[in-house]
Amino acid sequence: MDLTLTISGRTIQSTLFEKPQNLYLYLPPHSSHPKGPLQSLIYGNILRIHRLCSSPREVHKHTHSFFHRLINRGHSTTTLTPLFRRATNNALTYMSRSKDERDTHQQTKQSKTDHTIFLHLQYHPQDPTARELQQIWQETIATPPNDTPLSHLQNIDGINIPIRSLTIAYSRPPNLRNQFSIRNIENRGRAVSSYLP
Repeated sequence: MDLTLTISGRTIQSTLFEKPQNLYLYLPPHSSHPKGPLQSLIYGNILRIHRLCSSPREVHKHTHSFFHRLINRGHSTTTLTPLFRRATNNALTYMSRSKDERDTHQQTKQSKTDHTIFLHLQYHPQDPTARELQQIWQETIATPPNDTPLSHLQNIDGINIPIRSLTIAYSRPPNLRNQFSIRNIENRGRAVSSYLP
């Protein structure tokens, strides 16, 4: 569990628990990865800090530490500052919602996912960007000019095609760990359970 609880008078205070040995080896900016993971990392961690820390002082302390750990990995303040501002606004908006509002928001997100098609690609920095792929999707399939939008087309059963959006899902190419760390153990004979009566 990544939480530290302390009793202060008649209240319970919470803050993040961080292992002293943690090296915080976040992806450096020159790594061959799409831009999305950095934004997701920041949004997710800022929301986690706001949800788990009970005092504004602890929120500020952990946000400040997180920011400087990313700086230490080579990221620039000009890149990080707007991301941290947006992530903080997102976390404050989330925390201000009631449980019912959060549930409704989650259901809305889920219903959007129900109408989404996923394009799985192995990431390469010289490939077209996700934005370019989204534009091609819109112009040729989703809403082609002078043609019927995909969501208005029907299948052979007369049912509208429910796809309204495209999500680009990147995977990383194989790395050295994949080459030198064997995960699949070869079959070396009978299963242990076959020896039991």
